[in-house]
Amino acid sequence: VSGAPPVVGGLLLAGGRGRRFGSDKRAALLPDGVTMLARALELLRQCCDETVLVIGEDDDAGAFALRFPGVRILRSPRSRGGMGFTLADAIAQLMDWDACLVSLADKPFIRPGSMRRVRELLVAHELVVPTHGGAWGHPVGFARRHFFALTRLEGDTGARELIVAEQSRVHFVELDDPGILADVDTPGQLVYLAGLLL
Repeated sequence: VSGAPPVVGGLLLAGGRGRRFGSDKRAALLPDGVTMLARALELLRQCCDETVLVIGEDDDAGAFALRFPGVRILRSPRSRGGMGFTLADAIAQLMDWDACLVSLADKPFIRPGSMRRVRELLVAHELVVPTHGGAWGHPVGFARRHFFALTRLEGDTGARELIVAEQSRVHFVELDDPGILADVDTPGQLVYLAGLLL
């Protein structure tokens, strides 16, 4: 439909269990009793037109669907191969979006304003990467022009190679939000970061 507003989807990569965490870290609780996964999903839901949760090949899609009504659940058959494969598998099933924000299940401390800022910048830019102290964070915003390249990603570096290749055209936005960098790998980190960032 001409003149329709662009559809910006939110993609949460949650295909890995987080072996270093000692248990399924997606179910780890934040101080307010919300799971890390639920918090990360809600951040995307608040600023995207449709939200998709990408889970691993062995995960129970039905259980996730019950827990998160209104969220589309996609399974990544190659999630064990790393984040690049997980993202590629998901984007291949989502070619109808005009743009997307990609975030990670173990980054529950991103401020809502940071999510909105990346989405706003996608109107004028085709690839948006938030930074904090110069380091790249999440969510990363991609216009549809990059979707085909995303379907070809492999391995565990996610979209980093694509961002490097496109660096001259990437819009980097420096944000006063350490949460865009803060990913949780251990229970101790979760407690520390929650105390620091919540």
